[in-house]
Amino acid sequence: MKKAYEGHEVVYQKMRKKGIHTWGQKGGAKTVVSCIPETRRFLKDVLAQPWAPPKGRVIEFGCGTGPLLRHICERGFTGVGVDISKTAIAMAREQSRSLDIKFIQGDVCNLNKRALGRFDIVIDGLCLHCITDAKDRKAYFRNVFKVLKNDGIFILLTMCGPINRKRLLELYKDQKIVKKVIYLPFDKKGYKGLSMFNGEPYLPTRYIGHWKDILKELYRSGFEPKLIRYKASNREDCCGTLTVGALKNDNRN
Repeated sequence: MKKAYEGHEVVYQKMRKKGIHTWGQKGGAKTVVSCIPETRRFLKDVLAQPWAPPKGRVIEFGCGTGPLLRHICERGFTGVGVDISKTAIAMAREQSRSLDIKFIQGDVCNLNKRALGRFDIVIDGLCLHCITDAKDRKAYFRNVFKVLKNDGIFILLTMCGPINRKRLLELYKDQKIVKKVIYLPFDKKGYKGLSMFNGEPYLPTRYIGHWKDILKELYRSGFEPKLIRYKASNREDCCGTLTVGALKNDNRN
């Protein structure tokens, strides 16, 4: 059985057929400008901090087609990108030929950490909110902790709550939200976590935890947030966003 987030492969296959280069792309097929200007500003602000490494190795969990990783590697870092989707990885390689980046298809909740080595920076490429299972989320944080150097930093970029449930259902009438999980109609079999609503199968696609609860997850997993920005939901975005620059804390109880 496939995990729910392996359904991203279906999305990337559709993107490739349509000529879309990266998730969140605006404009036509030839436009490669994606919706990440705020994310880029946050990366710049984190890297400007005295506790941030000026250079080194960076790995992105959930890299997609690699726009964030390319952005940081253009600043002198060497990179590794990991994504569950083989199509996303193929697209990332095509778009990153001029940079020192290695792309690997893999499950961020089940990594060969010894083969990867250690990194100065781990970036969550808007990946965590796609992991809806509690055990997988714990495994995810363990893997971030294990591959990060003791003086390294973890940059988390994630959707969060409080969620505007009314607005969500206005924008996405076919979706369901149960507790903190968003479900999408999904007619393909063989995926874990499929739930039936009104006799139809739905796949859990997003975990929208409250931003305070996500910070608690970070603390429990051995990270000390140093730079935090929270943006509440609004009429355009029914979910909030949480961006965190955190240090590894190996002295947790």
